[in-house]
Formats: sequence, C-alpha cells, structure tokens
Amino acid sequence: MRWIKLGLPLTTLLLGACDDAQPPAAPPPEVFVVTASEQPYQPERTFSARIDSRSDVNITAQVSGKLTAVHFREGDNVDAGAPLFDIDPAPYKAALDRAKAEQERARATLADAKSNLQRANKLIEKGYISDSEYDTLKTRKLEAEAAEQSARAAMESAQVDLSYTHISAPQAGRVGRSVASVGDVVSPSYGTLTTLVGGNDMQAVFQIPERLLTDAAMSDNQPKASDIEVGLIMPNGSEYPYTGNIVYVSNRVNTNTGTVEVRAAMPNPKDLLRPGMYVQAQVRLKESLSGLMIPQAALQVDQQGTYVFTVNENNRVLRTNLQTGERFGENVLVTEGMQAGAKVILQGIQKVRPGSEVVVSDYKPATQAHTGSQPIPATDTNDEETSNGSDAP
Repeated sequence: MRWIKLGLPLTTLLLGACDDAQPPAAPPPEVFVVTASEQPYQPERTFSARIDSRSDVNITAQVSGKLTAVHFREGDNVDAGAPLFDIDPAPYKAALDRAKAEQERARATLADAKSNLQRANKLIEKGYISDSEYDTLKTRKLEAEAAEQSARAAMESAQVDLSYTHISAPQAGRVGRSVASVGDVVSPSYGTLTTLVGGNDMQAVFQIPERLLTDAAMSDNQPKASDIEVGLIMPNGSEYPYTGNIVYVSNRVNTNTGTVEVRAAMPNPKDLLRPGMYVQAQVRLKESLSGLMIPQAALQVDQQGTYVFTVNENNRVLRTNLQTGERFGENVLVTEGMQAGAKVILQGIQKVRPGSEVVVSDYKPATQAHTGSQPIPATDTNDEETSNGSDAP
C-alpha cells in the first residue's frame, strides 16, 4: 500500500517530463530554382491574310470583230508578248488602206497649195495680184496643212485599230480560262476574255488592329518597315520558304472593323502562291532583341498583381512583384521588377511563404525547354493549380 502511494507521484513526474519534451524541428523544405537571365527573343504577331497579285490583268478586246484564233492553253504560263487572241483583221486593213489614200490626197493638195503660195509671193511684190487674192491662197495653204494632219492622224488611228486585232500578253504570268471561243463576236463591251496573273508580284494582305498600330507608333523604339519581315504559314500548315517585306500601310482605319490594311510583297519563284489563297502572316523583327526571361510556370497572380517567389543570398524566400510582357515558348519576358541573376522558385512553390528558409537546388528540366520566337498570350494564372505553385514546370 505504501508502495502504491509512492508510485503515484513518480508516475506523475514521469508523465510530466514526457509532456515537456519538444518534437524535433522540421528541416527547411527543398525548392528548385532557375536563374533569371537575358535571352534573345524575336517579337512576332500572326494575322489571317489572303494572297493578292499586283499584276492581275483582265484581258479585254479593244475593237469589235469575230474571234479567229485562241493561241494559248488555259492555265499555261506565258511570256510577255506571247499571242493570246486574234480578231478578224479584214475590215481594219480596209480602213487603214482608205486612211492611207486620204493622207496621200491631202499631201498632194498641200503640195499644190504651197506651190501656189510661193508663186503668189513673187506676184504680190510686182502688183500682179491683189491682196485679197494673196490672202485666199495663203488660207488655202493653211487649210491644206490642217487636212494633211487630220488625214495622218486618221491613218495612225487605223493602224492602232488594226494592231488591236492581235491581242498579246502584256506581261509574263499564268493565263486563266478563255471566256470567248473562236467564232464569237467580241467587242470592248464584251467583258473579260481571260485573265493573266503575274507570278512574281504576289502580296499578302492582312488587317492589323488600330490599337496595335497606335502602340507601335507611340513606342520609343518604333521599328522601321525595313526592320520587319513577313513569313507565311500555308493552308496545309507548312512554313513558306521565303519571307517578304511590308510595302504598304493604309492611310485610313476601316470604321467597320477598326483595323488598318497592310500589304507585304512576297517572292514567288516556285509559283506556290495564288491570288485568293488564305494564309497566316507572321510579322516579326529581322533581328532578335534581348530581354530578361523567366519560366511562365513560376508566375503567381493575386489581387496585388503578378509575382514570383525568389530566394535571397540567405536562402530566405521573398515575394517579388513584377510586370511581364509577351510569352515566348515556355518563358515570359519580364519588363519591370526584377534584375538578371535573381533565383526564381519554379518547383516547391506550395511549400514556402515569404520569409521562410529553404534548401535551394538548381532546376534541371527533363527535356530541353522550348523557347521559340513566337510570342504566346499570357495564360490565365488565376486557376487553383497555378496560384498554389504547381510542381509541374
């Protein structure tokens, strides 16, 4: 019984000692960081575009007559000056012969009037003719000169009409379908006989928002047209092997769409581009720029704005507020709030808070990060996974 009484205080003492013992402190969490660094990037914008030709020619008849020949196969490439159509030249040859005869008669009349006036010049000095007769001869000479000039113009017009009976290609290019057939009577009012599209005068036509044009105009580093190149993505998704240059920016804004028309001249040596084709125009700087880049996955967003967690030289976590620009591949451009060399937490974000101590390890991706040159719109980082700092890069 006495043993029991002594045992109770001893047991109580032992239990109290157990309660006073502190659990071992948890080790600092491990985080994986990347170092913010200056990297080259190439700003780019993509627009829906269509292909147009500066040398899309409608071939029409300049004179009336029956079509006697079609000299091309539809869809062929033809050289400049190649024959396309012939119109019956017979009535125009006859008209030219009449005009030549009229000119010869006018020349003869002019020669006679000149001779009479020369004789009158001698006679008027000796008083053999009156002033009235002299004036008449002088007037006839002037009238004959005018008639000869009119006849010469009529002959030249007849020659032009005859030349119009032979229709040739005004440029090299691909000829379209022949609307008229041999035997059809054509005229200037008949309309288009065929079309001819030059192969080396293609343009990509696209619309850019007026806001984008205004931003570029107000920028301190406004690029020149010569600093910009235009690439194309073809309808099948392949990249066009040649780049072009901007040659035209409209001087007005489309009030219906709020956009400005832009045209880029595109080389077409392989005849891959056709008028009416729809493509994607990629507008980018020819020379790369340099900017501070960090992984997009490191970004966090809350009511105070965009931020990342960084680690200082004492391995303490800091919240760093920043401003970001365009996204390039898996990275995003930092425009304000961070210096090169900052250690940005990429994995383990959910384990830390500002001021906490961490164990730092360098992040090593399993595969090579894709940087690319095309800017990608910033994704919405308000979802739960991103704002909590997902371990996924």
